[in-house]
Amino acid sequence: MRMSHAIPGPAATPRTTTRRGTRRFNQYSIAGVLIVFVYVIIYAYFREMLPEKWSVDSAKILEILNYGGTDEMDNSFAVTAALFSIIGSENLDVFTCISSAIFLFFATHKIRRAGDFFSRLLLIAPCIMLNMFAPSKETVVLLMTMCITVTTIYFRTSRFFTIGAFLGLYAIYGVFVRNYYLLIVGVFFIVHYLWRRPLKYHVLAAIVIAGAVLAAPSSLLQTLQSPRDTSNAYAEQIGSDNRTAFTNIASPATGPGFLVNYVYAATVLITPVIYFQTPSDAFMQLMIFAMLLILYKARRRSRRQPEQFEPRFFGSLFVAHILVQLIFEPDLGSFTRHLTSVMLYLIAIKVSGNKPIQR
Repeated sequence: MRMSHAIPGPAATPRTTTRRGTRRFNQYSIAGVLIVFVYVIIYAYFREMLPEKWSVDSAKILEILNYGGTDEMDNSFAVTAALFSIIGSENLDVFTCISSAIFLFFATHKIRRAGDFFSRLLLIAPCIMLNMFAPSKETVVLLMTMCITVTTIYFRTSRFFTIGAFLGLYAIYGVFVRNYYLLIVGVFFIVHYLWRRPLKYHVLAAIVIAGAVLAAPSSLLQTLQSPRDTSNAYAEQIGSDNRTAFTNIASPATGPGFLVNYVYAATVLITPVIYFQTPSDAFMQLMIFAMLLILYKARRRSRRQPEQFEPRFFGSLFVAHILVQLIFEPDLGSFTRHLTSVMLYLIAIKVSGNKPIQR
């Protein structure tokens, strides 16, 4: 009899631990569902109360969609409006809300720890505010990133599908909507090559790229970097008050000026609290710090486990976005809007590092 009482004892502890682990997982899963629910409620009933600046780009697209284009509109707005015309202006709100809700399900998938939950909140909150309350170019990008990350976040089945989706979607989007997405593809291959290599390779690559910039035609440099000044001049013309806007401090038509502007933009956009001291800027700094920390850990993982696909692929792709956006972004809000629209790449890195839950 004493033996029969002793046998169940050791087996009871793992079952209790597993149940606690399952409850912890479910707790954060429920929090993710609540985030989606609150978002849908706000979109459906309180969207008109939100700041108008969150939907400036959307207003341009809807104007083209409803009244036709004008010569002042950027081609990317016109192409996006043409895509949305297939859906129909009367269905756009439903389409945007459903697409964004699915995106949030992706973004809150497989959260295991409190630290993971709060780091994802830092990424999710600005993405919701800037990208999810009106149909815009970022709505299309959200859909693209879901297609690229779906096998990693949900199925973990096909590297070939992930790479194919990335190359195909970025090529199409780069040709017809935003040309700089083609540049992102090129920078991705450079970063992917350098990802696990020692510092001397990075220094050599920086020297070669700087040399290429110095030798590049002035017309090309002007085309790449002048949108910052053009965008801010247009915003000032229409009376837009953007406190985080900044202009190039040197002529972008020369190689040295291009490099000076690039370094200056990097300091403004990567360390915004140095230039703008408000609570929202402090929050943006925390978000950027969380992004950089995820990338740092991804690189360490890649060096320890070189056979892992996700940290190197998605880390390189996200870094490529940062490096390209530093060329032309005119303000902190635009930089944050564009960067958070691809934050699923960081979620894919985090999910790929999760160990299976013991059953």
